[in-house]
Amino acid sequence: MIFSLIRGGFILLLAGGLTYFFVHIESTPGFLSIEINEKEVKLSLLISAILLVFFGFIFWLILRTLGLLVALADFLMGKETALLRFFKKIRYRKSQNALNNAVVALVEGENKKVLLETTKARFNPEFEKIVNLLEAQAEESLGNKVKAEKIYKKLLPNKDTRMFAIKGLIRSKVESGDISMALRLAEKAVSLKPKNLQALSILFKLQCDGEDWVGARKTLIAQQNVEKSTKEIRLRQEALILYADAIQKRSEGNTDAALTKIRESVRKSPGLVPAVCIASELEQITGKIKNAEKLLRACWKIEPHSDLAKSFAELFPDETPIARLKRFKVLFNNLSNNKVVKVTKAELFLAAEDFPAARRILVKLVNEKPDSQTFILMAAVEKGSGASEEIIQGWLSKAFSASRPPVWFCNSCNHISDWKPFCPQCNCFDSYIWGLPETNKIFSKSDALLPMIIGESIAPSNPSAKEDIISNGKKMEKVTSREERTDIAKNE
Repeated sequence: MIFSLIRGGFILLLAGGLTYFFVHIESTPGFLSIEINEKEVKLSLLISAILLVFFGFIFWLILRTLGLLVALADFLMGKETALLRFFKKIRYRKSQNALNNAVVALVEGENKKVLLETTKARFNPEFEKIVNLLEAQAEESLGNKVKAEKIYKKLLPNKDTRMFAIKGLIRSKVESGDISMALRLAEKAVSLKPKNLQALSILFKLQCDGEDWVGARKTLIAQQNVEKSTKEIRLRQEALILYADAIQKRSEGNTDAALTKIRESVRKSPGLVPAVCIASELEQITGKIKNAEKLLRACWKIEPHSDLAKSFAELFPDETPIARLKRFKVLFNNLSNNKVVKVTKAELFLAAEDFPAARRILVKLVNEKPDSQTFILMAAVEKGSGASEEIIQGWLSKAFSASRPPVWFCNSCNHISDWKPFCPQCNCFDSYIWGLPETNKIFSKSDALLPMIIGESIAPSNPSAKEDIISNGKKMEKVTSREERTDIAKNE
């Protein structure tokens, strides 16, 4: 507002000054006499001033026109001129707009539009690198692997784009099946940028795919040093690689080497249940039952788990239910309030045909936080006790609508299966956890109705009891699956 007032005041003063000047000249007596070829022309002072200003403007315009003609001649000769810079500025703006449109199109997944816009953006040499990057990604997304690989090779000599080019070539080699070349490229990428997490992650994945567990362990440690992971995570992830190495050596028949690796894995992460279970199995194979028991009991103290109970039972597969119940008592000390312990006790009593003892435990579980496994065990107790079919079906009906017991599942994609270091569905590392996924199965593979300890029958007087319970469970699983699919269809 103030500047507008100042500008307006200045214009008024200028107009007033010019008016006063011309009025003063008009009122001043005298004239300007010009003689041309003996002809005399007399002009007033006002007209003379106006003509002077007019001819001055014409002279200035002529000079400008001459300068423009000289600039045009220089432009045609290829010299750097203001006109050339003007056209360059226009071309730069068009290229910049095309580049912006190409970036937006790439984000939106319109790869053909990306290629169209990058063609326009290429008019500006300054955008050469970014244009090549966009074109490579668009060609790769469209499936033009050969064109994309050519662009990646073109980007290799440039220091700024070398890492991007190497990663693109790695993907190309992996898709074409040339894993050895992809591995060499990944190692080159890590040597160029040792602290680049993406490069380390790619190398780690390729080494794991190639079962190079020694190299994968080194890469994992380097990756953890960059990520600054906690000590617990670092040790657990290292234990997972040792676990995978042990499994490979075991499949090759090298039991001693597998046992050495799995022992190191357990030392790194004593609470890693799958590693402890495999370690106990290998110790059992080599005849060191006491070592196996020691490992299982140590892990059980950290956190009781049904897989540990199963492995502990399998140490003596031929023992009687009474002997097994007696042997398991060492696991139950000071852990009587744990749900896994209660369920394991109930199953042991059920196998030993001590139905009243199993019922007492299960009744408490039913009143606390029951799940489908609890109700199925209650159905087995009722079956073994000789209860009516209506009572048994009542417990099975409750199992149908109850929450499911915990399972191993991938925390990344919710895939349910036996525990693995890598998810078989999304190939994510260290993603399996014990619990309930967002979308759970009614009866998963790991949810055995009467696991590990039941044996061949529930009661001698009724040898078909276990088979009846299992068949009823399978029927429930089919019915529930159908009803869930119907509900999902209705919701959609």
